[in-house]
Amino acid sequence: MKKYYINAVQGENMNAGSKAVNDASKIFKSLGYEGLLPKVNIKNKYLRFLYSYIISIQVMIRVLFLPKGSQVALNFPPIFYFERVSLYFLKKRSKYLHVFVLIHDIYELRLGSENPTAYRNLMNYKDSNFYFIAHNNKMISWLIKEGYEEKHLINLEIFDYLTTISDNAGGKFNKGIVIAGNLTPEKSQYLEKLSRIPEINFNLYGPNLAKEVAEGENIHYFGSFPSDEVPNVIEGSYGLVWDSEKLEGGVGTYGNYQRYNNPHKTSLYLAAGFPVIVWKEAALAEFVLENNLGFAVKSLLDLPEKIAEISEEDYNKMITNVQKMGNKIRSGYFLSEALKKAENILEENK
Repeated sequence: MKKYYINAVQGENMNAGSKAVNDASKIFKSLGYEGLLPKVNIKNKYLRFLYSYIISIQVMIRVLFLPKGSQVALNFPPIFYFERVSLYFLKKRSKYLHVFVLIHDIYELRLGSENPTAYRNLMNYKDSNFYFIAHNNKMISWLIKEGYEEKHLINLEIFDYLTTISDNAGGKFNKGIVIAGNLTPEKSQYLEKLSRIPEINFNLYGPNLAKEVAEGENIHYFGSFPSDEVPNVIEGSYGLVWDSEKLEGGVGTYGNYQRYNNPHKTSLYLAAGFPVIVWKEAALAEFVLENNLGFAVKSLLDLPEKIAEISEEDYNKMITNVQKMGNKIRSGYFLSEALKKAENILEENK
């Protein structure tokens, strides 16, 4: 049986989103999936978009003539025009092909009625014969409620993060909390309130940090680094996964979205050897607590008391678990397993 994947245009200095997509493409390839398109590294974003339009015709032809019974893996939502073309024709041929869709983001779940990009809506493919790899069981439950067939849904559990780490990488006991990622107020509004937790030091890494936040006494800003370098740069005890607008969890669009999604920074921290701190009602809280990879809080105001309760022995147990999980995440284990599950479902349904 032939296997293919829709490979997006490659670029340098990846952000978290493109890192996740490119890692998935590498994992597809490692499992024997052949790229439907030539791999091109185009740095200029305008040239990338132009290239995207040019190859759309090639994509359409290739998809239309894929052998019956072929397996096709791809990332969702589409970023480039040729990916939208791919999805359109894959849906047309979904009765004759086996399409595995790795969900990175669900716009209509995150943004609701404010979603301005209807062409990226996952609901457009509800009546297709696609198999969807969803972040976790909470997201799967939401998809089932929206009318998706349970037998076509596979649990990813957590995103992979392909990287190598140095011997010195990883969390150290009682060394502060790491916050890595896009530090823009739009997505990380809670940062401006961290001064209310003077007992805790926060080590920040990433772009778009507001000047007034950087000047906080308990804030240490180290700059912005490419995704592949971050695991070997960050220092501290725990990685914080928090998208709320306030110190209380779940506030705002991104905060509420944590009830359903797997933030990619969780995988970054674990791959780098750091236990994580998550919101108690986040979808990933169950995974973190069951595997003793960190702890969960309702509010960041709870951090001083919670951290004080954790002994060095307790912390080292977390580190041992994180190291084992990090090995899996860095090797592409979770997407590989999800694709194997999808292929097994196909075999069972023959």
